[in-house]
This record gives sequence, structure tokens and C-alpha cells, in this order.
Amino acid sequence: MNDAITTLPQLADPEHYVAARWDLTQDDKKRDYWIGLFAGHFPTLLAEAMREAKDRGADLVDVEQRAQRAQDVFQQYLDVVAAAPGTDGRLDILMICEQRERILRQYQFADPYRLAKSRENKAALPLLKPLLDELDAMPAEQRDIAVVRGMFAGNIFDLGATATVERFTNQQVDFHAVRQQLKPRPWLVDDLDAWLTRLREGTPHRHAVLFVDNAGPDVVLGMLPFARYLLQRGTAVTLAANTTPSLNDVTAEELLTLVQQAGEVDTLLGEAQRDSRLRVLADGNGAPLIDLSRLDPAFVAAVGRAPVDLVVLEGMGRALESNYEARFTCDAIKVAMIKDNGVADAMQGEVYDLVFRFEAGA
Repeated sequence: MNDAITTLPQLADPEHYVAARWDLTQDDKKRDYWIGLFAGHFPTLLAEAMREAKDRGADLVDVEQRAQRAQDVFQQYLDVVAAAPGTDGRLDILMICEQRERILRQYQFADPYRLAKSRENKAALPLLKPLLDELDAMPAEQRDIAVVRGMFAGNIFDLGATATVERFTNQQVDFHAVRQQLKPRPWLVDDLDAWLTRLREGTPHRHAVLFVDNAGPDVVLGMLPFARYLLQRGTAVTLAANTTPSLNDVTAEELLTLVQQAGEVDTLLGEAQRDSRLRVLADGNGAPLIDLSRLDPAFVAAVGRAPVDLVVLEGMGRALESNYEARFTCDAIKVAMIKDNGVADAMQGEVYDLVFRFEAGA
């Protein structure tokens, strides 16, 4: 019997925790939307998977045959859950994501967006040092807000979202331009003032766990500056990333390399890595959403040993589609840009609306 603990220790009510918000068996409209979205996106994902396989020198005929089989099997799965959604008792977006990943791996497409992630990482890294210098030159009050706006701007790099996939397929998206074009406050969910009050009137957090989202500008220009900002306040930071690839989410292996490269151009990030105030851990996840009750036991043990008093969930999948209703024993931030019509409808907002939810510890 395996007694390893896989639940995040900071969950306030793990007994009643449900990761994915929407049970699609209970809402025909949502079910039709999400099944249609997954079906429509899968060919785009396979096209990336085929490019990635060809880049590695795989046999073209074999790649195309495997892609067609994967397409057929995934569509069959979607047809079944559309016709009989309650067969397994519950159907949610996370379950569909995980089935998609299983089928991709079954047909040997382990990391379809490897090329896109590499391209965007290389484009973002040279921008990091000038961005950090810009933040350091700001008055403290302005910097407090700028790092949050940077998280929003970086989060636009999402190859699984309907509103942004085309932008990154055909062109380079300018981080600074996106930051300038962000919707003005008040945002759709706007707890920024409560967060700023906590920063300015409370003691610095001891240890923050940041569940990061996408590669490229999202993690390099959005989350690394935020992590550095916390480090400047005396907070130790753990960056939690996927163990296995999913869409363009950064993996822990990729993130460790990015953090090391960032440490070569920024003294603070470099020193924080060397004295273990900044670390990267694989959380055991392999999907764009995350179930905080099914994490890697080694990760859970690591964050259980440290006095974590801030949890940050970043990105539409981790913070809105899953875990939006989760409560924590410590302070928590849920931050994301909405890039999908279905999520916008569920949140009673619009595409490109911004969500910054801060909750004091239970």
C-alpha cells in the first residue's frame, strides 16, 4: 500500500477539495463548448507535434500515420463523452486534458511544442536584464504594481488558448506592447489594493510557492521578475513547474535551465540560487490545469518542510479553470489573463479581461 502524501499541505480543506471547477455532465452548453474546443484545437496541436518530430529527423510517413491515428482515437474519445458524459460519474476539463496527453504519448508525441517553447525562451531571455533594470529604477509604489502587470503581459503566451494561438503561430508578440495595452483597472477581479496593503503593512512572507504556467515571456518576463521581487523582500521562493510537457507549459527541467541563465545576467537571482533561496521543483503535473491533491510526493514533502506562507497560482488553467475556488491556510494569489471565450463566459467577463485574486490565509 502506498501511503505517500500527494496533497499540497497548504490546502485549507483537502477533504472537500475539487480541482476542476465545472462538472460538464451538469451543463450541456459548457460540455458542447469544451468538447468542440478540444476537437478544434487538436489538429493544430498535431501539426506542431509533426513539425517537432520532423525536426528530430523522424520518418515523415511514420509521423503522419501516427498523427492520424492519434486524431482518430482522440475524436472517438470526445464522441463517447459527448454521447454519454456521465459514464465515469464526472467529466471536467482536466479529465479531457489528461486523456489528450495520454493519447499523444501513446503515439509518441511527447512534447509537441518543444520548438515553440525554445523559440520563445530564446526571444525572451535577452529582454530580462533590461526589464529588471527598469523595475529597479522605479519608485517602490510603482514597482509593486509593475510586477503584477508584468505577470499579466507575460501570460499572453498561450498556445492552448483560442484568443492567442494564432498570434504566436505567425508572429512575435511584443511583451512591452502587451503590457501597455492591458485593460485598465478595475480589472474583472481586482484585489490588487488588498495585496498592496498586505505588502506594505504586513511582514514579508517567509516562503512562497509559485505554480508557473507557460514558457517564454510568461515565465521569463512575468514570473521571474515577480519571484525576484519577492526575494528582494526577503522571501524564499520555490518555482513549481510541470514534470512532463503539456502544450507550451514550461517543464521543471526547462525552467531550471532558464533560471540558471537568468542568474548569469542578474546578481540577485544568481545568489538566490546558490544559497537555495530560489529553487525549481517538479510538481508531478502534466497538464495545463493542476490537481493539488495529486502532486509528486517528493514535491509535497519539500514544500511541507518549509514554512510556506504564500501560494501563487498563475495562468488560466491553474488559477481559473482549476483551483479558483480552492482555499489555503496561507495567503494565496490567483492571477491570469482570460484568453478563451468559454472561460470568459464562466467568469462573466470578456476575452483579455484580467484576474488578480488575493486571499488572506484561512
